[in-house]
Amino acid sequence: MLFRLHVVVLGSDLAKQLFSQRAPIGEKLRIKQVSFTVIGVMAAKGSFLGNNLDDAVFIPISVMASQIVGQTSPHGISLSTIWLSAQDKASVPIAKFQITNLLRLRHRVTKEDDFTVETLDEVLGIVDAITGGLALMMITIAGISLVVGGTGIMNMLLVSVNERTHEIGLRKAIGATHADILTQFLIEAIILSAIGGLIGILAGVSGVGIISIATPLKAEVSLIAILVSISVSGSIGLIFGVIPAKQAAKLDPIVALRN
Repeated sequence: MLFRLHVVVLGSDLAKQLFSQRAPIGEKLRIKQVSFTVIGVMAAKGSFLGNNLDDAVFIPISVMASQIVGQTSPHGISLSTIWLSAQDKASVPIAKFQITNLLRLRHRVTKEDDFTVETLDEVLGIVDAITGGLALMMITIAGISLVVGGTGIMNMLLVSVNERTHEIGLRKAIGATHADILTQFLIEAIILSAIGGLIGILAGVSGVGIISIATPLKAEVSLIAILVSISVSGSIGLIFGVIPAKQAAKLDPIVALRN
């Protein structure tokens, strides 16, 4: 019978790694010194929760228990997870109900279940809740960071206005208008904020690269996210630079030159 044969089905990525351009069907491979014959290749499935489903090997469970893992029992083979597929999405609730009843009968459960049955929608719901909470936390942290950074920029510009009072008075004395001084300090605030944003983007991209290398998660940064980050950082400089710019523009040139 098939469940006693030394046969194997490979994930699509693993098949390419092992046999390159050759057809893997009928080829031999060894798993823990046990020889297997390739009888099939799975269709590409992609990744789920950081696990590459195409980098996998499928062998008969009886062969795995007796010759690979070496865990057999008179009560049957011990399993931690069983994946099942329903005929269609509408059949999933019925299948879950039937599976739960069958396992309760097999396990002779009379009180609380000693197993859990979860559908893919339930698992995805948990993942969405976790990622949503993390996203909200990151947005909150980012908002606080922007306010703190903007306040720091405003304070720096206020100090700059006090230190450059003579320069401002000189510019006004030779014909600079209120709008010229206002524009100058707003541009300085935007540039200062944008530079800070670029440093943050470089740090974030570096962190994403480290995560991609060190973990199985495929992390990437989109160009749109980078452009939005630069725009937001520049906008923060514009918003928080208004007060210092107005203070500089309102200086009386005679008083500024005297100081």
